[in-house]
Formats: sequence, structure tokens, C-alpha cells
Amino acid sequence: MNEKVLHMTAEQHAFVEDMGQLMTGWGIARNTGRIWGYLLLHQRPANLDEIAGELEIAKSGVSVATRQLVQLGLARGIGERGSRRLLYEALSDLEGIFAARNAGLMALLQTLRQGAEAAAAGVGKERLSAMATMVQEFVDMVPTLLRQLREMRDTPDRKKA
Repeated sequence: MNEKVLHMTAEQHAFVEDMGQLMTGWGIARNTGRIWGYLLLHQRPANLDEIAGELEIAKSGVSVATRQLVQLGLARGIGERGSRRLLYEALSDLEGIFAARNAGLMALLQTLRQGAEAAAAGVGKERLSAMATMVQEFVDMVPTLLRQLREMRDTPDRKKA
């Protein structure tokens, strides 16, 4: 089971690298993002050795990154029959991604509110209050938007049944 199943093309490699770079903007380590990109491309769950070998990352780093992906709801670990090792597969559920990002939005909201309270009356206070209100409205809308997207996605399946 030590064989590499996914030999990445140049386009796949570029995707993995781009995903790593994108995730750094979200406060997630570059290699964690690279591993998620790799798992999204992978046809089946992958073990730490496969991931480490394909991405040329130390196995210890892959272990830390996969645990972080699981905590963020972006991947899951699956027990491998007859072994204590875990296999990892990407989760592509937008709700998990938004939940991971929601913590950052909540921190921004709290900081904007703190700034609005600290600001003297005037333009700065009004600006910070307006920004906090908009972030709060966005956070409040996300569950409804996700539900609507889920319903739209499920509608064709219901028609087939």
C-alpha cells in the first residue's frame, strides 16, 4: 500500500500550490492548504505516507496538517482495516468551509464593535458601527444562504425520485 496512486499533472500540482497559497490568507498553514488540495484531487482516501511522498512534506508535518484539516471540518480520518493507521479524505461541504471561516468573521465583528465603543462620537464611530452591523448581517445570512443552496442542489434529485 506504499505505492503512489495519484501522480500529479502540472495542472494538478499548480492547483495544490494555489490552494496552499489561498489558505494562508485564511490563517491556515500553506502545507495544510496544499494537503487539502491534494485530498480534493485524490480519488480515494490517502494515508500519511502517500501524502508526504507526493507533496514532499515530512510525515510529521502531514500528520499535524491532517489533524488540523479534520478539526476545521475540511477532511476526515478513516480507520484502515487491519491497521492503526488512518486514511484521510477531503470533505467538500461548503458548510464546513464557512464554519471554519466563521471564527475569523466573529473575531472581526468583536474587534469592530470594540473599536466603535472606543471611538469618539463622529465619523470614526459611525464607520465602525456600520461595518460591525454589516458583518453581523452577513454572519446572520450565511445559514439561510447555505440552506437555500442545499435546497436548490437537492431539487433535481427530488424530481428524479
